[in-house]
Amino acid sequence: MKPFLILLALASLLLFGCEPEGQDIAFEVNVTQWASPDLPEVGAMVVLEEQRLTNGVLNSFFTEIERATTLESGVVQLRTVRSNVLALRIRVEQTDCFDEIVDLNPEDVMTDGTPNVVDVSVMPQCLVNSTIDNTSSPCPNYNMNFKWTPREVEGAASDVRFTCGTDWQTVGYGDTENAVCYITGGTWLLHRRFWACVDSTNLDSVWCAPGGVVMLDLD
Repeated sequence: MKPFLILLALASLLLFGCEPEGQDIAFEVNVTQWASPDLPEVGAMVVLEEQRLTNGVLNSFFTEIERATTLESGVVQLRTVRSNVLALRIRVEQTDCFDEIVDLNPEDVMTDGTPNVVDVSVMPQCLVNSTIDNTSSPCPNYNMNFKWTPREVEGAASDVRFTCGTDWQTVGYGDTENAVCYITGGTWLLHRRFWACVDSTNLDSVWCAPGGVVMLDLD
């Protein structure tokens, strides 16, 4: 009788005391507009990517697991399984916008099928193609100093993004430089120029439309 009771106890442990850990990882991704975070972004492609250990070998590249396009709600559902996943990320793509990537730690996500909520704001972009020309300055033999200043947008989801430097830069006399930058679309870009021999600064701005291209000549 005693061996039977021992076997019964072991069976109970296997059934009730050793329940397998949840493996189902679900994501609810809310995609909104950068300038108006209360509004959904429609038509954005949301991609779930992962790095997984396979047969003891780590794939150094992220592999796409699932993708979905946002509809009127701006919300999509994506899922994967926890086993052997070492890294996760959500990538959001939209026409004429910056790609947005959200890195996720598999150790921090819920694995019981409960949706892990991820909020992403999609930022439009604008290309600025500029020429800074110091060949006909009011100060022969003087350098031109210039500076970019992106203007922030009140109520936006984050700061304006600008891929060029915002410190003072110098162009030597007789030289011409070209700069290609991306800035958040729907914003103003200020630019300043001065020469040491002139007691004033040229200040102007240009509107950078979402998905637009700005051709700018500074001389």
